[in-house]
Amino acid sequence: MSQAPPPPPSQPPSPSPPPSAPQPAAPQNSKGFVARIFDLSFSEFVTPSLIKIIFVIGIVFAALMALFTFIAFANQGGGAVVAGIIIAPLVFFVYVLMARVFSELYLILFRIEENTRKD
Repeated sequence: MSQAPPPPPSQPPSPSPPPSAPQPAAPQNSKGFVARIFDLSFSEFVTPSLIKIIFVIGIVFAALMALFTFIAFANQGGGAVVAGIIIAPLVFFVYVLMARVFSELYLILFRIEENTRKD
């Protein structure tokens, strides 16, 4: 049995990456949700924290409108059912798109306010 050759000399360890810059913390609301609702100075806004819920409500509304559209077409019978199958998803898409656009517009307004507040 022969001995295995010794492993080649290892290369010097590569330098470790420089420590990354600390990430800025997400802005914390200094007041609770209920306190922000009753804040008469309007120094902190409630809407940005509610926008996801408002958007989900918009999606539910879009689904209901699409369902009602399909039912209206289905009540007419015949070829209107086929039209309802085509038009109902379009109604859903348009309502969801409108809910998304309006949600983004509201958020843009609040982000503009945040950026103009910075010195």
